[in-house]
Amino acid sequence: MKFPLIKNTTQGSKLLTFTLLLIFGLIFSSLLGFLITMMNGGGFTDLKNLQITQILNQVVGFMLPPVLYVLLVKEKPFNYLGFKKIPIWSLLGIVAMLTIIPFLSMVSEWNDGIVFPESLRALEEKLRGTQEMSEKIIKMFISQGSLFSSLVIIAALAAVSEELLFRSVIQKAFVKVIGNPHLAIVVTAIIFSAFHMDFFGFFPRAILGLMLGYMFYFSGSIFPSMLMHFVNNATIVVLYYMNTRGFSDIDVESFGSTSNAIVIILSLIVTVAIFITCYRLKNKTEQLKNDN
Repeated sequence: MKFPLIKNTTQGSKLLTFTLLLIFGLIFSSLLGFLITMMNGGGFTDLKNLQITQILNQVVGFMLPPVLYVLLVKEKPFNYLGFKKIPIWSLLGIVAMLTIIPFLSMVSEWNDGIVFPESLRALEEKLRGTQEMSEKIIKMFISQGSLFSSLVIIAALAAVSEELLFRSVIQKAFVKVIGNPHLAIVVTAIIFSAFHMDFFGFFPRAILGLMLGYMFYFSGSIFPSMLMHFVNNATIVVLYYMNTRGFSDIDVESFGSTSNAIVIILSLIVTVAIFITCYRLKNKTEQLKNDN
């Protein structure tokens, strides 16, 4: 089979194709999840129905649109998505997901503590309610399900599908349209965070989006970003699982939190240093290839 399946597409038609695929995927996955829930019975808070709905959202809503898009309009679809060999130095990104924790915890506490003015208090209460509902569903997911199913659905599937959507397609599209890769990464990180519809977790999630975006930009491979995303989600899953099973009493919400300003600053400095190192190793690798 020769790609692209649709020949001679303009930039505008490519954008329209992707937009329609994404809208269709999100709507179809929601409708499919609703129908399956109705057929299974048990309601929307039943664990089995929640698992099926989440899988459909990730696979049909997030993963399928970017894959279909590149098959339709890109000459080398899987190469475009970033299915390339992982540079060894890019695995430092996994270390960065750990070193950023104290700084990210500080940002999370600040973000969660934002108080809206009196005129917007009703909006704040609504947003708080949405956040609490999301957290309640995740906790129920982990407390009632197995560790394996939670890791697959919440960590692995989310990492693969969201990185394909936001980094492989949306970020690359913004790089081409805007022309400035740094601005494109920032814009994508903002969209990535906003897509989760959690204002009181918006800023730490946007920072994670920046880290994932830069690693994809540096490495050219989507796998390092997927691994980093997985490590972030899996850490939360494992901590919640250990708590619900009585293996630990770690406060997941304040995990990695510290009031020590030096630790917080060092957390940011070390993380930035890791990305600078990755950037230099990337340039060194490219130079060696050109010399040969």
